[in-house]
Amino acid sequence: MEDKNLTPNEENKAAENESKGGLLELFKKRKALVIIIAVAAVLVACAIAVALVGILGVDTSVATPDESTVDTTPETTVITTEAPGMEDTTWPDGTPYEGKQDWNALKDINTDIKGWITFHNSPINYPVLKSEEDGVGYQYYLHRYYDKSYDYAGSIFIDYRSKKGVDSRNILTHGHSMDDGTMYMSLIDYGKWEADMDFYKKNPTLFFNTPKGNEQWIVFSVIKTNTLEDHGDFFNYLMGDFDSDAQFMNYVYNMKIRSIIDIPVPINEDDQIITLSTCSYEYTDFRTVVCARKIRNNEKVTDYINAAKPAENPVWPEVYYYNHSGERPEITTFKTELQKKNINWYDGKGNLEGNEWLVATTGTSSYTVTFINYDGSIISTQTVPKGHAAVAPDDPVKPDSNGYTYEFVEWCYNFDNVTCNMTIAPVFEPIYIGE
Repeated sequence: MEDKNLTPNEENKAAENESKGGLLELFKKRKALVIIIAVAAVLVACAIAVALVGILGVDTSVATPDESTVDTTPETTVITTEAPGMEDTTWPDGTPYEGKQDWNALKDINTDIKGWITFHNSPINYPVLKSEEDGVGYQYYLHRYYDKSYDYAGSIFIDYRSKKGVDSRNILTHGHSMDDGTMYMSLIDYGKWEADMDFYKKNPTLFFNTPKGNEQWIVFSVIKTNTLEDHGDFFNYLMGDFDSDAQFMNYVYNMKIRSIIDIPVPINEDDQIITLSTCSYEYTDFRTVVCARKIRNNEKVTDYINAAKPAENPVWPEVYYYNHSGERPEITTFKTELQKKNINWYDGKGNLEGNEWLVATTGTSSYTVTFINYDGSIISTQTVPKGHAAVAPDDPVKPDSNGYTYEFVEWCYNFDNVTCNMTIAPVFEPIYIGE
């Protein structure tokens, strides 16, 4: 099927108006089978998401566990035109980048269109959306086109955890991996079990543009990760914002050590990154995740690209080592490895302050700890990483009754080393005070 969604619009104003007003007509021819598949997919995705939230304290519902085998990509009217003030830039191979987005026209179609993502040698060339309605277990554009009409293939969209949208430190995006090769399917071409360096050399960078201008980003990590508990602890790559520079750099470290391609792109705490996530099937409900860093002003990236090579021993989820020889590399933290002088890609100021802990990273599941009062009412609920301590609320008070006053003694369970979901009640000592 010819993909007309990727062609820049050089037509006249009438064609532009047709693109604004006629898009809804393009999606009316939908087969009943597609609707049935979509409903089933949403139910499966929600069930898995609820289970993972309960087990890990991490919502993974944005990455659905199954993709359509039916070609639902609509024939679309082109909607991009040349916009004033946008300067051409150049791909690493010297080819001029010719993409031009008319942001005013796009805004007229849908104000949720926040950016545009393009790869040089892949079908990825799409608007990127963000809905303010998104949250835990709900993603508006999971099965909606950019004009908000139903479409099983959905749209490329920004995760709700990137709270600042395109200004987030990590612009976390999602797209289906459609069997017809559309949406984010071509991300898997970076490699299944090992790196495909031919594909990487053709696609070492991407453009993610916004109304502020055209920006080129260089890929620095391609990872495979799990969503199912049976495959090992979940590495929480679903982080859009960070509490500290140390936490951000620890995220980058975790992306680097898992990458199936060793790409010597320098990164520091002043950089912005973009993450692209899609379903893949090395094992059931796996994800292929590609991470790129915004190219700095006047930066030449050809040396990084030429030096890239297959990673010697990337970190995979535990399930990989059930079926493959080799020992899983040790995972520490960014600060630990920097102090040991084991990190050669960091070019920042060092001495980063702040907690570098990443919730639910490999080796650390998270659990829900609920403190209840004497009458069973909830005092507080918190998510605690495996092996860490919960924080007790203030000592509860039980009112006097039947000639007794009650003195709080302790909580019924020890919560210094949390390894499961816990409901913790207070223990009171009754003291007789008379009638």
